[in-house]
Amino acid sequence: MRSRARHVFRSFLALALSVSAASWADEPAPKTEATDQPPEAEIASRADAALDQLVDEMDQASLQEAFRILRSDYIKHETLSYLELNRAAMQGLLERLDFGAMLLTKASREAQDSPFSFHAEKLNPSIGYVRFGKFKKAEIDELDEALAEFGAGDEVRTLIVDLRSPQAMADFEIASSILSRFREVGEILFKIRHPREERPILFTSRDAPKRWNRDILVLIDRETGNVGEIIAAVLRQKKNCFVIGEKTVGMTVEYRDVPVGGDRILRYAVAEVVLPEGESLFQQGVIPDVRTPSSTKVKQAVFRASEKEPLAGFVFDHGRPRMNEAALVAGTDPELDYYVARSRGEQTSWDKPILRDRVLRQAVDLLTISRFLPSEEAE
Repeated sequence: MRSRARHVFRSFLALALSVSAASWADEPAPKTEATDQPPEAEIASRADAALDQLVDEMDQASLQEAFRILRSDYIKHETLSYLELNRAAMQGLLERLDFGAMLLTKASREAQDSPFSFHAEKLNPSIGYVRFGKFKKAEIDELDEALAEFGAGDEVRTLIVDLRSPQAMADFEIASSILSRFREVGEILFKIRHPREERPILFTSRDAPKRWNRDILVLIDRETGNVGEIIAAVLRQKKNCFVIGEKTVGMTVEYRDVPVGGDRILRYAVAEVVLPEGESLFQQGVIPDVRTPSSTKVKQAVFRASEKEPLAGFVFDHGRPRMNEAALVAGTDPELDYYVARSRGEQTSWDKPILRDRVLRQAVDLLTISRFLPSEEAE
């Protein structure tokens, strides 16, 4: 942060997490790491790794001999036609390349686009929030409107940039345009490096109608698409940016789609995005400063609900009205309606399960705690 150094945040991280934990103590953490998998899945994962190592240690002659033996002596060798072997080879190759190459249909390609729309809101007087949906040009205009509103005075000190919407195909011009709202004109943002070209393509920050120079908190997770990954990686190089959430998958590449028969489409990486110093994020991803596991289903439910009602309601706690001194003086009972409803067997809004965006809540908690930390000027 501009007035609170990154190392100060990390020093007080344990305090931040302990405060936040009380808000979701009854919500089980999602299983995202291999160690969190059920025993059967963990055993299967280890078996796959062992098989990969065995195959990797075979040379060309050994592989050809294994194919020959299976085609001649396997109990159902007649099923191992060259077509079947080619299918198996393609499946294994795609699995090894992971998201470096994939086989899609027109329907599955369209389904990868984000179902969400752009959202901007003041979470409280000092925190602004923007969330990208499909990362389209129209959303940049909406971003400018939000930045103009948040930057009109000195009240909003921090902008939370939510990059947790999925997107498979990168639009580098969109990424560059969004980043131009946060970086100085002329700065190198990122490069596109093609393996057959000597010089990379440079993307630099351009002049923009609105620019944000105050503190930034970035939210990412495993659904963050490649445009979001590029934006997060570039923004985190700034001193006043902090990243919260989960590690991204590392899809920072330029894909090419080629029809390969029927409705099948082969999508494969032809170039990779690198940072100004040459650091590649492909298959590496962006690692958050504060790791906060979250439920994808809950996050998506919050995104959908926030299109109809304020997002702040899914972040801050609102306790049930209780009898207090002011109510006694006024001769009222704020708990009466609740007790009447319960006596009739009716469920009230206070009895329903609370829907919370735990990553966004963590970000707000860190900002709240940072107000009490010493500033760089004080040091």
